Amino acid sequence: MGKEDMFLLWGSGSSPCMRVMIALEEKGFSGYAQKKLDFSKGEHKGPEVLALNPRGQVPTFKDGDLVLGESYAVLHYLQHRYPDSGNNLLPGSAKEQGKALQRYYEVQAALQPEHTALLKAIVYDKQPQEEVQKKVDAFLKEMKTFDGYLAESKFVGGDSFSLGDIDMMVILTMCERQALNVKEKFPNMHAYYERNKERPSIAASYPPHFKTSDSPKILASF
Repeated sequence: MGKEDMFLLWGSGSSPCMRVMIALEEKGFSGYAQKKLDFSKGEHKGPEVLALNPRGQVPTFKDGDLVLGESYAVLHYLQHRYPDSGNNLLPGSAKEQGKALQRYYEVQAALQPEHTALLKAIVYDKQPQEEVQKKVDAFLKEMKTFDGYLAESKFVGGDSFSLGDIDMMVILTMCERQALNVKEKFPNMHAYYERNKERPSIAASYPPHFKTSDSPKILASF
């Protein structure tokens, strides 16, 4: 199995899709087969996706006869199924890996959900301002925590790019798109993003429609 057996169904602007695409690039599988679906046409709920993923969600990733529909599961799978391919996303000693995993799970369990909850409150639920502000405060609190981490290390989990950096770069890409003033509020995270945004895996996975459409700027006032 490997590149010739891999297939990814994805959509532009999806954080989970970008997550998987970065991981595939990092692990050296840039030639994998893929198909970009159009969310506006409901293609992610179409028969091609539903035949593999009954939830009708992307990313939907296939490697040989294995099908995975959760982005974090794909990250774990790629690292453990192909440990010697491309970049090791859990490098170093057991102690170093423990720290990298700690940060990875912190991003996954704390920072990412706060960002998602904030966007949901603003864009989809259109909650009252006082409720939105509570979610803003919770998200910015988590961002401040990670800004502190990045004052102490080059990457999220230590001295090398690891699983947590994939998620962090996705979140910061979305924050840039949404016009959050990261540079002023979180200088360490801004410097980290600037250092890594041209990393080949990040650049190759940048949502294509972000390059051609205007930013929604929904976080510009926070």
